[in-house]
Order: sequence, then C-alpha cells, then structure tokens
Amino acid sequence: MNNPSDARKKLIILAALTGVIALLHYATPVEPHYYHKIHIVLRKLYFLPPVIAAAWFGLRGACATALTVSLLFILHAFLDWPGNYMEQANQVGELVGFWVAGGIPGWLFDRQRSLLQELANANEETLLGLVSALDLREHNTRLHSQRVREYTELIATRFGVDEKARREISFGALLHDVGKIAVPDRILLKPGELTEEEWREMRKHPEAGYRMLKRIGFLKEAADIVHAHHERYDGRGYPRGLKGDEIPLGARLFMVADVYDALTSQRPYKSPLSYEEAATEILNHKDSQFDPAVVTTFMAIAPEALRLIAERYQDGNYPEDNPAC
Repeated sequence: MNNPSDARKKLIILAALTGVIALLHYATPVEPHYYHKIHIVLRKLYFLPPVIAAAWFGLRGACATALTVSLLFILHAFLDWPGNYMEQANQVGELVGFWVAGGIPGWLFDRQRSLLQELANANEETLLGLVSALDLREHNTRLHSQRVREYTELIATRFGVDEKARREISFGALLHDVGKIAVPDRILLKPGELTEEEWREMRKHPEAGYRMLKRIGFLKEAADIVHAHHERYDGRGYPRGLKGDEIPLGARLFMVADVYDALTSQRPYKSPLSYEEAATEILNHKDSQFDPAVVTTFMAIAPEALRLIAERYQDGNYPEDNPAC
C-alpha cells in the first residue's frame, strides 16, 4: 500500500504527464500531412497515463485516468472532428483502447496485490503460531510478544519511522526471542538462578535467532533486530557489545518497549509497576541502557495509548515461568 506522501507524488507526476501530452496534442496542428503524422503519434501517448495509473493505483486509478484522458481526447475531436471516415473510426478505436489499456492491467494489479496481501497474512499467522509455540515452551502465553510488538510499533510511529521499516521492526519485536528454541530446557525452564556457564549459554540466543531469520528473505531486516535486542546504548550489552547508533534503530526502539512491558506485567516473582513507576525506571536508564531520543519519544506517548494495548493483550493467570530469562 502506498503511503500518503508517495501517493501524492505519484498523483502529481501522473497529472503532469497527462497535462503535457494534452498540451502537445492540442498545440500541434493537423495540417499539413507532416504535422498530422506527429499529431497521430501524440494521440498514442494518451495510452501511457492509464497504464501507469493501473500500476500505481490499481483499477480505480486506471479508470479515473482513462476517464480524464477520454474527456481531453473527446474535446479535441469535437473541436476538430475529421471528415475522413477511416480517421473517425481510428479515433473511436483509440478512445476504447484507453479503457482497455487501463482497465485490464488495473484489474491484474489489484488481483496481484490481493494475492500478495493474502500471502503476507498467511506469513504473519505462521509467525504468530511460532511465537505461541515458543512462549508455551516457556510456560507463558504469546501475549508478551504481542504487547511488545505493538508498543514498539507505537514508539516507531511517533519516532517518524516509515511504513516499510515499521513492518520490519514489528517482525523483529515479535520474534525477538526466537533464538531461545536453541536453548536447552534445563536452562530455559530452570526455576532458580542460572550459573555463569548457564548464562553464557542463554546469551547465545540472539545469535541463534539471527542465524535462523537471516535465511528468510522478508525477515532479513528483522534478523538484525533479533541479533541486537540485548545490546545496551552504553555498549555493555550482548552479544557484540554494540554502542549508541551502532545498534539498529529497531532494536533501540524495542529495548524501551520490552522493558516497559516487563515492568508493568504481572509475574509470579513480582507485582506490576504503575505507568509512573515504569516511566521513572526507564528515565533512570536513559543514556545507559536506552537511546535518549527513543526515551524522549516514549515519554511523549499518552499513558492511555499504552494502557489500551495492555488491555487488548491482557494475560490471564501466569503459570510459573523463569525470571532469569
């Protein structure tokens, strides 16, 4: 789907192209014969706007453009209707051709977009199923991943991230812990404190997740977020010790969302904090754990917007889970 800015630019280009073709068409005389041949070539250029509109805006855009082109074409024909029968038939054929040239590609492009959207929805449902399976393995629900995903998308939107990048960041947030599939159950599900050796094993999950996702074409950008979601702004995170802007933006956005959800969610080993308490905790770690620009963006979000997300994905009774993970 085109974002409003891109759609506006394309609409301006399409209108300018149509206007230039019409201007040349109207300005070129039909006599003598040499000019008439140029005039015929210019008429053929009217086929371009409907085809371009079909590619950019689908069937509705193609029909609207074909109508505009037809009105311009008919007006010129009315002002200078040829006396030659064959030329009249040729112009009527061109008029019908504008609609065929725009309508068929427009329908095909709409159909293609519909199929691609269905494929994208199927991919997303598959990912949600994977996340559910992973969370159930940790005696959890998928709702943490869903909340963090939506918190991250909200922060990304307020941060000014474009639609394509937001989608990639969304997948990264949803799949942030996919690498835990490689962590043995004896460590992942251990009820007590982890040993240093067990922590070393646990800290491998960002790398494992990255290796899994980077092989999937539409998840390559998400893989970078998964790889960096345990980094810290001051460089004391893992697995690579990235610092500041070395950390992908999506991961910096995710860090704030993830910690906010952890602080405000019910767990067997702690009670949830209020928004004010969680916000204070995040502010206290600005410049150390979190990107200060991201924290500033987060603090500008109304608490009500965050509360609505929490209510939409509210956990029920939590079984025992692992506080160390």
